[in-house]
Amino acid sequence: MALTAIMVLVFSIAIAIPTAWSIVGVARGKPGSWPGLAGAVWAALLLLVAIVGSAAGWGEVADAKGTVVCRHADVKNDNDCQPGVWKPERGHASGCAPLYRGGLDGAMPAAAYCRAGTAPVYSFCEHFQSGGVKQPWATWSDLSFVAAGLWLLWMFQFFGTPGTSSSGATTISMTADNPIITVGWLSVAYAFIVIFMGPPSMWYHASMKAWAGWFDAMSVVAWLSFNAVYVGYTACFSMWGNGRGTARTVTVMCVWASLVFVLGLIGVLAPEHHLVLYLVSGTAWGMAEVAYLIAAGAGAPKYLRTWWLFAITAGWLAVTMGLWLLFNDSVIAPTTCQGREGFPGHALFHILASFATVFAFLSFASERRVR
Repeated sequence: MALTAIMVLVFSIAIAIPTAWSIVGVARGKPGSWPGLAGAVWAALLLLVAIVGSAAGWGEVADAKGTVVCRHADVKNDNDCQPGVWKPERGHASGCAPLYRGGLDGAMPAAAYCRAGTAPVYSFCEHFQSGGVKQPWATWSDLSFVAAGLWLLWMFQFFGTPGTSSSGATTISMTADNPIITVGWLSVAYAFIVIFMGPPSMWYHASMKAWAGWFDAMSVVAWLSFNAVYVGYTACFSMWGNGRGTARTVTVMCVWASLVFVLGLIGVLAPEHHLVLYLVSGTAWGMAEVAYLIAAGAGAPKYLRTWWLFAITAGWLAVTMGLWLLFNDSVIAPTTCQGREGFPGHALFHILASFATVFAFLSFASERRVR
């Protein structure tokens, strides 16, 4: 409970500061301030769904399949037991366990989900609570994405103007011919995607509903796909000085939207294969980065990113994804997952991932003309 309160307080402050500064900037007519205000409105609408849904209890039907699985030792009993997430706290037997007649506050006892001799394994190894927020740690840590996106949008007031260029050894030149540090479709879309990665994940971890799981998965896919398309276009065209204007914006946005649509449709038709969507979009980004490195080393590109910002991003993502695996109930052994329920591992993954979105932005923003 204390950790949940700390996360809510810290990230609420982190959200409020750039929002307030953006509002003041717009009121004073400061150029580049309006994206921050627009992002705050976007975040408020998304968070409103989480607030209203939690207050309303998210309904009592359509439990997300597989969010709780009963296991005997390290043997998975999927066919034997798929407990209903909301039934026990409503006073109904889950179908796998005795009737639970306890109160609606606090953690759900194991007996409410699984029959004697078995024990529940919870989604991403965080014990469920009663009420409208099933996994408080995983839910409220997602506010870090909202804060990250709003801070990125706050930075836009320092950006240069389109068409200007800068060379030299600066890490990030705010006047470089770079769409990520120019207020435009690509930069604003990136920050809005980062904000979007938070609330849908909150919807899932608070509700444990299948529809929320789709939005959670697609928010990650949207970010990975954007990065894949942007870096892929850079490696093929813009780093050589080709297609660095409207063509880049239109191409990247159209290809990205098409890719997200196709992967989203797959997610609807095969909701049990969300991991495949991560692998497709994440692998595409990784391959694009490899192509970028090969092109940078083998040719004579006109534009390059700062190498150590790329290295920090790659290293940070490796650590972050390692943590995701360590607290993924679909990857690690059941008894291992049960033993890790007392540590907010998936919540920490969210926080680290929000920083990864900022590092990736800075890496893209460091692109500058080198010859």
